[in-house]
Amino acid sequence: MGVYYIHDVYLYLNNGLYFAGLSPSSTNHGLPPLIPFLCSLVFKTDYVSDSVILIISGLFYIITGLSFYGLLRLRFKELLSFTGTILLLCFPINLAWASKGMLDIPGLGMSILAIYLMALGLYRNPKYYYIAFPVLILGFFTRYTVILTLPAMLMLILFTGNPLNYINRHLGKLIKGILSGLITLIAILGIYKINNIPFFFISQSSSISATSNPGAHTQAVATSTATATTNNLWYYINNLPLYIGTEKWIPYSFKPGAYNFNKMVWMGNSPSIISIILISIILIGILLYISQILNKHNRARISKNKNKFYYLKIILFIIPLIVYFVSFTKVSLYTSIALISISILALFRLIRKADLKYMAIDFMFIYWGIVNFSFYTYHIIKTDRYAITFTPVFAYMIILGLYLIYKKLEDFKIFKEKLNIIKTLIPILLIIGSLGFTGYCFAVNTPHTFDNQSPQNILTASQDQKEVCNWLIENDSNYLNKTIWGDDWSGISFELRMNVNKTDNLKNESNFTETLKANNVSYYFAEGRNSNIKDGYYIIKEKNNCTLYKKA
Repeated sequence: MGVYYIHDVYLYLNNGLYFAGLSPSSTNHGLPPLIPFLCSLVFKTDYVSDSVILIISGLFYIITGLSFYGLLRLRFKELLSFTGTILLLCFPINLAWASKGMLDIPGLGMSILAIYLMALGLYRNPKYYYIAFPVLILGFFTRYTVILTLPAMLMLILFTGNPLNYINRHLGKLIKGILSGLITLIAILGIYKINNIPFFFISQSSSISATSNPGAHTQAVATSTATATTNNLWYYINNLPLYIGTEKWIPYSFKPGAYNFNKMVWMGNSPSIISIILISIILIGILLYISQILNKHNRARISKNKNKFYYLKIILFIIPLIVYFVSFTKVSLYTSIALISISILALFRLIRKADLKYMAIDFMFIYWGIVNFSFYTYHIIKTDRYAITFTPVFAYMIILGLYLIYKKLEDFKIFKEKLNIIKTLIPILLIIGSLGFTGYCFAVNTPHTFDNQSPQNILTASQDQKEVCNWLIENDSNYLNKTIWGDDWSGISFELRMNVNKTDNLKNESNFTETLKANNVSYYFAEGRNSNIKDGYYIIKEKNNCTLYKKA
């Protein structure tokens, strides 16, 4: 596993071993269970390898693409939909995590699939609701933040012409869909209760919502998958061009830096020409969309009946929007989401009579993106892989921008005659550019660690660790009954199929040897040689950066 130092991945694998009955216990039941459960199904066939979670992660990458293509087809033709799908899959931030075993891509795939099924229920057959809500629940237990998809799913119904009439006509199917989701939820919670698994997601949600104090922007944080950074409210917006395209293959997570569009050099990267082109398309699309809403024809349709409800909608759009921005991170996350929900819904109800087909899907994507952006901006932990949840909105806005550019070109006779060629050529060039640049980046760049270091053994570190673990298994048949500590504790635990204690910062203390003795540690797996190890422990096996110490 090229990213062996990501402890989270091995925590999922260790849970998979536990679910398969191949490990006596696991101390991380609070993690989302779906991916570990899928791993356990493979482990039960006697194929136990860390590659299993990479393959499963890759399969969800495919599900992401297929679901997004289907969702785009509700709004655009085949070529534009295919182009949007390729762009989404080729965004550097998505490619970097496509098969790393983390939950971001599986969570993204389940989110898109749930929204796609919800849209099918709205535009094709309400019976799709029976599947949409269970998929959402399964997505929640794939990655807890998938629940942020629920507001967008519900808002999709409120973005219809007459939501009350629609709900009244399809109330039975909506209730059945919600009940199917609740049954799925109850079944999973029942399994949690039987196995005495804590409801970690409740405390996680509360802690994130609580990061609403005015001083939150000054607090430094650190995680196992991100360098220490500050809660900069502009963090994800600043890095946006890099998520869409970079001149070099990106590392697994960027280092934060000051915003400078002309020369952004986090970890040696700058926005690629493709990134600049795609952002330009988004900006042009936004301007064209606004101009369509405000053209003479639509202004007349919107303001046809200036009754008290017309002005009420304006008030409900403007005031909550202002309060949302002024109070952002100063009130709870739920309050901010409620404010922006009221504002966007009021705006849609205000302009819904504009001559814009599929405006409901457009608004749903924007609303979905804002909800996710609000959540992760509130979240005190900042790491760029969280921006994966924004990428469907980027891809959608690019394709919507292209669509609106085509419509605008129809007004010019010089372009009208060659418009079909333009409609074919531009998407093909974008597809070739995205795929070609992706291939180039894979060919000329190597992985980096989170602090932008490239140790010589980064591509073999996982195999080195496996070899040392296998050596211990072969040379000590009683190792399961002994106390073992490790710097990369989760990876060692997976290879040995037992609980391994983590050293944390203890390994850096001068009395570390005494700590090992006091805890009766028989073996200690170190990343490299630990200078704090003194008399009482000696090296019995070493392979590159993996060193095994034994108690004398």
